[in-house]
Amino acid sequence: MNWHGNFRLSVRALSRARTRTLLSSSSMAIGIAAVVLLFGVGAGTEQAFQQALEAMGKNLLAVGAQRREADALRGGGWRYQSLTMNDYRAISTELDSVATAAPIAMTSARLQYRGESVVSTIIGTTPEFQYTNNQNPVAGRFIDAMDLRDKARVAVIGAEVARKLFFNEQPLGERLLVGGAPYTVIGILQEKGVEQTGSNQDDRVLVPVSTAMRRILSVDYVDRIFVQAVSRELIAAAMTGIEILLRRRHNLNQAGQKNDFTITDQASLLKTLKDTDRALSRLLVGIAGLTLGLASLGLLAVSLLSVRERHSEIGLCLAMGALPGQIMLQFLAEAMMIALLGALAGLLAGAVGIILGQWLFDWQMLLTWENVGYTFLIALGLSLLFGAYPALRAARLDPIVALRSS
Repeated sequence: MNWHGNFRLSVRALSRARTRTLLSSSSMAIGIAAVVLLFGVGAGTEQAFQQALEAMGKNLLAVGAQRREADALRGGGWRYQSLTMNDYRAISTELDSVATAAPIAMTSARLQYRGESVVSTIIGTTPEFQYTNNQNPVAGRFIDAMDLRDKARVAVIGAEVARKLFFNEQPLGERLLVGGAPYTVIGILQEKGVEQTGSNQDDRVLVPVSTAMRRILSVDYVDRIFVQAVSRELIAAAMTGIEILLRRRHNLNQAGQKNDFTITDQASLLKTLKDTDRALSRLLVGIAGLTLGLASLGLLAVSLLSVRERHSEIGLCLAMGALPGQIMLQFLAEAMMIALLGALAGLLAGAVGIILGQWLFDWQMLLTWENVGYTFLIALGLSLLFGAYPALRAARLDPIVALRSS
């Protein structure tokens, strides 16, 4: 008997036990759907990491301050005060491995426009921030040197801020209140979405760093300095150069003195995010594995029950000259059909789950053809693994005993 004949016989056998076939396929479908969702989360996260790299800018380093003081503007939180504008200028001009740098001074403030009011992140920075952090305006212009010199009350707003405050109006040239003071909107940033850290890049307002330090925060230091290395190969050299430069500038000359700043590259930032995602993936693998294990036990039980109920059929086939190998292939084909039916249903359910996750919750999930192939390979492997024992039992039946037991 060939595979075509086995297929026809399998269809007949499964159609005679529709309820049992449906239950077994459903359990397999649940397990496969869990695997599809797991693959979707993994592929989506990988894509999100790549997008995060591109959104952050190329060859990026982040220099952060460590020395702290209480900040009343942040509700009694802490501000970091060991980095200054002179540190930023030194990093920008004294290191050959550095292409450009941009300081930032951050806080949050209430924004108001014609009765609408929202709280948003305020970032004081320089024109270089446009290049270090890949922040490009889609309308208007970015902060320039004249804005810095004049400590101008001008603002470049994110796409989310524009939607919340201005709706369908054109924001350029309009005045909004930032912490009660009027600022003129000079640009609208390109929409970038939520970072992997959870920060909404579209819910922010950029102002000149001189304006933020003098008019909003009343401080003489910055929170962070973003640095762009000349190339990927020079990132390590840039990190070493920045450390030596800042230790000298901050008079950290004694051996063993700890840095009052931190230097982080993109790889370190993404490693932290990937470690978090890896922990979640392990949890999902455990859940999917448990579900598939239960589904496979269901397939095993259904196959064993089918063998037991069809002793007379098996005995008759063997008595009429069917080979044990043909009987084994017959039951393996049935197990494979149950598994593949479950895989199709699980794939459909998983795809619907991915679409709903993207639509309702804005989850980063992705279904790829590669993952579809893995799904069917898993189903095929499980059918062979858990269908082999019942098929072997059927093939080893004595035809006389099988006919007598009926």
